[in-house]
Amino acid sequence: MLREMEIQHFSHEEHPLMLVEELENEVVCSGCDKSVSCGPAYKCYPCKFFLHKSCAELPREIQHHPLHPNHTLLLKAPSKNFRYCDACLKYSKRVFFYHCNSCNFDLDIECASIWPTKPDDCHQHEFVPFFQQIQFTCILCGEDCSTAAQPAQVCRICQHLAHTLCALKPRTIKIAADRHLLTLIYSLSKVIMEEHDDVFCELCCKKVNLKYAGYYCQKCDFVSHLQCVGINICPPSETLDSSIDLIEDIDFEEVEEGDVLQRFYHQHSLIISRDEVEVHDHKLCEGCMQSISAPFYSCEQCNYFLHSTCARLPLKKRYPSHSHPLTLSARGNYIDGIEYCQACGGYSHGFAYTFHNYRLDIRCCSIPKSLKHEVHQHSLNHAISSLETCNACDGWNKCRDCNRPHNGVFVCTKCNFALGFECATLPLKAKYEYHPHPLSLTHIATAEYDDSEEYYCLICEEERNSNHWFYCCIQCNFVAHPKCVVGQNPYINYGRSFISKDHQHLLTFVRKTKASRPSTTTESTLLFIPTVTLDLLNEELEQEEEDDDDVGKDKEAEALAKEPR
Repeated sequence: MLREMEIQHFSHEEHPLMLVEELENEVVCSGCDKSVSCGPAYKCYPCKFFLHKSCAELPREIQHHPLHPNHTLLLKAPSKNFRYCDACLKYSKRVFFYHCNSCNFDLDIECASIWPTKPDDCHQHEFVPFFQQIQFTCILCGEDCSTAAQPAQVCRICQHLAHTLCALKPRTIKIAADRHLLTLIYSLSKVIMEEHDDVFCELCCKKVNLKYAGYYCQKCDFVSHLQCVGINICPPSETLDSSIDLIEDIDFEEVEEGDVLQRFYHQHSLIISRDEVEVHDHKLCEGCMQSISAPFYSCEQCNYFLHSTCARLPLKKRYPSHSHPLTLSARGNYIDGIEYCQACGGYSHGFAYTFHNYRLDIRCCSIPKSLKHEVHQHSLNHAISSLETCNACDGWNKCRDCNRPHNGVFVCTKCNFALGFECATLPLKAKYEYHPHPLSLTHIATAEYDDSEEYYCLICEEERNSNHWFYCCIQCNFVAHPKCVVGQNPYINYGRSFISKDHQHLLTFVRKTKASRPSTTTESTLLFIPTVTLDLLNEELEQEEEDDDDVGKDKEAEALAKEPR
């Protein structure tokens, strides 16, 4: 019987502790530093060491504590040095405390005991403001934080703490990236099988910890972090708009007779050409502003060309980062026809999908959500809410109005690789007018392309980053920046003319050169000049070329005359 009343406690390993029903004198507990005046307690007779029965029977470890659910807390004996409790922010050195070895988090036993360690996680949380300053882990998002840094709320049922921003998330929301209503699930492990280790957020393409809360759609298994839905949420007026749910990519009601096509954006009939021999040099597709290739449609009356795929684009299209359906537009909102793309940040002519001032050119809008790029070994997924920089250029696309990133990037879930829209739409093969061979887009900076330790662009002769993508010709060991090859504005139709109310002559787009006068246009590489002036310049350039040829012939004749016979 006596042996049953004896324990060996980790805090006092020298001797066993004996359970006594009552103590003759008032003593202090060595576990909580409070008086032991009545009730059962444990005592070491040789050392006069005392512990409340409740202090002696404290669990040696706590898992999933509401204030620190990510790691296990281990019970420690009183320390010789002062310990700082991360809950009550008080110092003490004469009490038991729970310690996390992973992140140096401490809780004294009083703070640890006032929070239930086995809450009922099947209820719907009822949050109320919490004003005490403590360190805590948000039960909804899993982030460690202090109430001094972010306001918190506490569930009145289970006493769990959450950031106020997380606690106030709506129970159901409608976002642009999914057709269904999403439901807030406090613990995703309740609806998603635990064996699914690789569950990724549909908006940022990063792993989702199923222990915490998230938004979920049971119909299509759409999952997202709490924080990611903020930039993609539909305005309240749109959440009940059923037309957004029902809309698909809508094709034109085509008027076709054989190989003839009629479209709203061109006044004449378009005739198809399937023969590569018929491809005209230096002609651009009026839709995507890229070199024309078979099969394509053309207008015999006005030199108008259109790829077959561009001619059959849907009239309306859904885009995951915008809450409204986008409509195909063949002309820009401005008189010069140039528009700004919200995805790649570039200026271009050509077709676009628009909604009021929101515009995506058809190249960016046509990229699928899952992209297999030839320059990267893994598939890339469109991460709408991602703020990562592009690995191909170390840049990130910002909105020209609010200077914040938008439309996200394409990320690799296997190797932490990100690709921006501007680099994702670079052509795999490109031609440079002063180089005889086609150039290939690559990212491999090896001796195969450049055997020197210094990396330079052979067009602008400036240093380039060896980690960035570049164009190269293996035959000639020729390497260059992408923008030096394709140009600062590769999708501007240079040579196109337009009428401006601010000038009496027809204006034409030309490339700006070092000899051009300073311009006040938004793009430093664009220049508008009167067509009359352009014709005169072309005549002057042709005359200069003829004069240069004559000078070259004269010098060659002089050199031959001086040679000894």
